[in-house]
Amino acid sequence: MLKSFFVSLLLICISVCKAQTAAEYYEKGNDLKDEKKIKEALAAYNEATRLDPNYKEAWYEMGWCSNDLKDYTAAITYLRKARPMWSSVPKVYFELGYAFVKTNQYDSASSNFKRCLELKPDYSLAHKELGNVAYFKDDYATALEYFKKYEEYAKNAITDYLYWYRKGFMQNAVKNYEAATVSLKKSLESKKDYTNTYLELGFAASRLKQNDVAIGYYNKAIELDSKNHISYNGIGEVYRDNIKDREEAIRWYKKALAVKSDERKACFGIGYCLNSLGKYAEAESYLKKAIEQEQAYTAAYVELGYCYYMQGFNSLALENFNKAIELSPANENSRYYSGLVYIAQKNKTMAQKMVDKLKELGSKNAATLQEKVNKM
Repeated sequence: MLKSFFVSLLLICISVCKAQTAAEYYEKGNDLKDEKKIKEALAAYNEATRLDPNYKEAWYEMGWCSNDLKDYTAAITYLRKARPMWSSVPKVYFELGYAFVKTNQYDSASSNFKRCLELKPDYSLAHKELGNVAYFKDDYATALEYFKKYEEYAKNAITDYLYWYRKGFMQNAVKNYEAATVSLKKSLESKKDYTNTYLELGFAASRLKQNDVAIGYYNKAIELDSKNHISYNGIGEVYRDNIKDREEAIRWYKKALAVKSDERKACFGIGYCLNSLGKYAEAESYLKKAIEQEQAYTAAYVELGYCYYMQGFNSLALENFNKAIELSPANENSRYYSGLVYIAQKNKTMAQKMVDKLKELGSKNAATLQEKVNKM
């Protein structure tokens, strides 16, 4: 009986010492983490979990440290250990969601961030990361809603240049150019040498018809990275669509081609400008190159069809217009120009079909084409 008592007492002492030792390693890990010695902190936390496999706080910190060290696969392993033991703590789900984002497991990331918000609806960074997940999925409307919540709950000024860049990029994508400009300028406040920010500012300004401003931003991007063809294309587009100086536009598009041979947008831009200048034979080769680079380039098929139409090659024109319609059934230009081809072929039935389709699409070109058909 006495022996049994001493055995029990010994086991209790061992257990207490074990818990104290694990706790000491955990506290040591915290001190090292505060000193930014993340690898050393991770080793201390690891020792704590070795001594006490149920030390949930240590498992969490191991996940945090692994995220900080960009070892996201390890972070997922550690945080999955912590999660069932610490299931009511929002930051566990946040860190796990973050690791899933970094390993491109977006569905798993979303479920963890959403669970984090169920536990703490004002967890600002969870809103931000859900916005990033939606951004990566090209779901810009959803992303912007999450970003709005992030800004609402953030306790400090947001100085993350990439956050403001992504927001501006998406606002451009949904055609909110003035708001995009505000966001992108905030990105510049934190980082003045990020080329993509200037590209997006140039794009926004071009859509707002602020031609000199747009060209200025694109030129700044060229200063930062002269090998980026997008800047040259951007200036070419300003001259092509806004200023209507096709020759100058071609000059800039050729600068893009000097950087990236056969670049699709530059080839399309030159082809478009040559068509506008009546140089259809020259335009043809550039438009074909654009299509070679992107087989689903609807606008290039329309422009190539127009090029053939203006040279009297009606069958080739219809072939390209039909391809454009196949790729984009709501495309208006392909149907309008098809109507012109059918009129040239004296095929009133098909020409009228194009008119009817344009009416369905609510196209302003329907009335113009109808007038031409009526005169057949």
